[in-house]
Amino acid sequence: MSTLLPALSVLFAVIATAVPWGLPPDATFILPLVVVMMVFCWRAFPGATLSPLVAMLLGLLTDIMSGGPLGFWALLALVGSSAGSYARSFGAGREMGRLWLIWTVLTPGLAVVGWLLASAFFLRWVDWWPIAVGAVASVALFPVVLRGLLWIERGNFGLRARATYRGRA
Repeated sequence: MSTLLPALSVLFAVIATAVPWGLPPDATFILPLVVVMMVFCWRAFPGATLSPLVAMLLGLLTDIMSGGPLGFWALLALVGSSAGSYARSFGAGREMGRLWLIWTVLTPGLAVVGWLLASAFFLRWVDWWPIAVGAVASVALFPVVLRGLLWIERGNFGLRARATYRGRA
């Protein structure tokens, strides 16, 4: 697998956070949490190379694209990257059940840290429920995102193509 492929797939998701999808304001945390989820998954996959520095820079780009405070998503992406490397050391690898369980345990912590950071940034207690909606949605979307990342990792980009994007072996 190319070393740029994980970063490019996360970059595509980062760009998607800036698109006006017409989502209600309660759903503003869903797409950036998908970015953090992708960083987590790429770091958990054995053999995938996505460095913590690249994860942090992609999180910083998410801050810029989503209009949030600088460093907010960068810190959460760095936490997701660290958790993904721990998941790899626990042997989760590409196993959906273990990764989903680790993400389900990690997500409330990310939501609380995100809520506290947002409250500290705005110097008032912000509403917690949009962050909670994003966290619950990210847990529900985890299997879909994981399947997509595994599809990207295998390199089958054609509908019926048998050859990978690297060419025929």
